[in-house]
Amino acid sequence: MLSIYICSAILGISILILVLRNIKIKPRETSKPVWDISLILLAFFLLAYILTALKIFNRIIVKDYIIAVKDMLQILFLFIVIMLVFYILIGFLGKRYTLRVDKFNIGGINVLFDRSNEIYIKTVGTFISSKRSLFNFKRERDNIYEVLNVYYEVYNFIRSNLELLDPIKDKALYSTSVDILKMLNQFLSKHQNDYRRWYDKVISADEIYSHGKKIVVHETTIERVQKNYYRYAEILKDINEVNKYMSSQSIRNAFRIKIFDWEEK
Repeated sequence: MLSIYICSAILGISILILVLRNIKIKPRETSKPVWDISLILLAFFLLAYILTALKIFNRIIVKDYIIAVKDMLQILFLFIVIMLVFYILIGFLGKRYTLRVDKFNIGGINVLFDRSNEIYIKTVGTFISSKRSLFNFKRERDNIYEVLNVYYEVYNFIRSNLELLDPIKDKALYSTSVDILKMLNQFLSKHQNDYRRWYDKVISADEIYSHGKKIVVHETTIERVQKNYYRYAEILKDINEVNKYMSSQSIRNAFRIKIFDWEEK
């Protein structure tokens, strides 16, 4: 019985020391937690010894209480798991969340849960902001053939990711995306076939006759070659219209584009 009193005294002193050590009048810059950890462990084992010596855990009321708490924790844990699964399921069905596997690495698979509209904005915004000719066509160096490829890639990329949006909940962003698709579709339908046929023929022949003068394609600039396209002024005008729309502040706001990847800092 004496040992219980001794342990209780040591336990009380340990707790008192812990309290006094953690009363901070001002922050300690060099604090070593080893003593606090040692005191906490000492107090824990002393308390365990005292409870065991007093046979606290052998009492029926204590046993019943521990069993009841254990059962309640199990029920609570099961309830939380069920609610979590239910919430995720509702999120997927309502397109509020999207399961995305980013990449494989040595550690395994990165699986991210995120709002679908946020993923759409980040993914599409990052993709289109890297396509300079979508916003700023430079006639002296940009190849219209490659511009057509870019517009087609953007069209397919937006269309394939559009399902991440809810037409009702994300009405404004959905409408803006559909407008972009319509604009690119009209442009490609109007110009893609004609220009590709002309360009492929010119590259294959490696020559153009302009005002009776022969031009060797591989020996001149792309600007000079393209100027000989029979609908050059028309396609240039439509490219400028695309640039003007895509460079508008409404597009920047919709996809949260602060600065384009190709812009000079």
